[in-house]
Amino acid sequence: MSSSTFSPSVANTTRLPANASRIAAWAWPLGVFVLALLPRLFDLAAKPLWLDEVLTLQRASLKPAALVLDSFQNHHLPSFFLMLSPLTHLAHPEFWLRLPSAVFGSVAVVLVFLIAARIGGRLAGVLAALILGLSPITVAFSQEARSYTLVMTLILVALYGVLLLAQDLAAAGRGFKAAKAGWLCFVLGTAAALDVLGDGLPWLLAANLIFAALLPFAPARWGLMRNVLLADLVVVVVTAPFYALLLHFQYQPVTTAMQWIPPLDAGRIWYNFGSVYFMHVADWVSFKLLNTRLVPGLTRTIDVLLLLALGAAAWGLRARPPVLVVLGIAFLFLPCLFLLISLRQPILLPRYLLWSTAPFAILVGVGAAVLLKDRPARAAWFAVAGAAALLLVNLAPYYHTETKPRWDLAARMLAGEVNKGDVLYFSDSWAVPVLQLYMPPGAQQRVFEDSNGNLAHAEQAIAEGKRVWVVYGHGGQSTTTAKKFFSKVHGLGMPSLVQAAGSQITIVLYDPSVSFASCTDLGLQDGICS
Repeated sequence: MSSSTFSPSVANTTRLPANASRIAAWAWPLGVFVLALLPRLFDLAAKPLWLDEVLTLQRASLKPAALVLDSFQNHHLPSFFLMLSPLTHLAHPEFWLRLPSAVFGSVAVVLVFLIAARIGGRLAGVLAALILGLSPITVAFSQEARSYTLVMTLILVALYGVLLLAQDLAAAGRGFKAAKAGWLCFVLGTAAALDVLGDGLPWLLAANLIFAALLPFAPARWGLMRNVLLADLVVVVVTAPFYALLLHFQYQPVTTAMQWIPPLDAGRIWYNFGSVYFMHVADWVSFKLLNTRLVPGLTRTIDVLLLLALGAAAWGLRARPPVLVVLGIAFLFLPCLFLLISLRQPILLPRYLLWSTAPFAILVGVGAAVLLKDRPARAAWFAVAGAAALLLVNLAPYYHTETKPRWDLAARMLAGEVNKGDVLYFSDSWAVPVLQLYMPPGAQQRVFEDSNGNLAHAEQAIAEGKRVWVVYGHGGQSTTTAKKFFSKVHGLGMPSLVQAAGSQITIVLYDPSVSFASCTDLGLQDGICS
């Protein structure tokens, strides 16, 4: 069955000269890359760095030997941070440290386009690229100074290789030369992903599950099994030394490092799946889906259309079971695996599910092309334009929504208001390195002179007549609310001043010399002033 099966009305039927054909072959991926890059570059530096990105900056700023050691000690491979290292010397780290992620995120969109177009025609490729390209979560991670979009791109290279092998299982079961492109993409993409981040390990498991599911369709089953084992051996040889070093230098087990992840419940499941697959804007610092209803019913409409296209993909690919096996397992493996693990140890987070958004987008693109296959070409491309408009409207709130705490504002406020001898008490001590990044150099010593104490220390300071600044806000990810936190600090008395740095940070001054307490209208009076 040819790729035009799903979209004959939009397939190319005119034979082009060789040069024109080559230009067209490059023009589409290049156009997709440019269009995918635009929403990733837009306001790239507008939001401040948050804890994970500050840690990236700190690590990438180290000398190479110290960088490598720090990475291994903290459960990370050093490759991504070594790549960012030259960029730390440039101004505006919010832009330069995020730029590689924006580029890799755009390349991932191109790969989704190529894979979906190979399966279902150009229309399927364009629709799949729109889904991934305008997904709020993939745009957000493309504006994050972390390695997640790089890993997704490398896994997509490997997935493309697996798809090539699935489409010619006879060649895949012979020698490597018979299906060289497929095996090279799989081995190089998988090994490279594993050498960047341990999040690539589930992909290796998923890929082997895919190969096992493909065995019944393979003319030479033993040959395919042999080649899979050889490919796995190459991947292990290339990656195992780095993981051995990681295990050797780590100072705490991975399970201990994940104790902060909140327990699994229905709300947490929907937060993950709603943000990763169903285009909802998420605040991943506080584990919330944000209310961004610019158009009433928009997100529900998108949810229904995505599910409809996903079902159409399963129906349309029923006659091509190897392709359905590849995409189905690539999409479902991660959410199913992490749901099962989270029953014992919570691990379900959007960033761990991120690369599965790509096969999901491919399936949706192919399914949408199935639904449009009997439409005239003009109507099909009008549907593409409508989908693009719908997804752009859905994405727009992401840019002006506070998805990262405004520690830059908090730093300026504290720098101008904290006096020498004042005490700072933080709801989250991980906020300190972020504040230090944005604190004016001349204010560093004065503001942080007494900032390491606990609540008992703050209460003692009040008893001694000192001013205490209580700073509520998440440095890293947390589910603690302001009301819950401030309910524990009544021993400090009534606040003298309550102010906000954005919508996620509250700064409260307790001054024993001021008898009149006032609260700004933050909707937090019950938690702070009572």
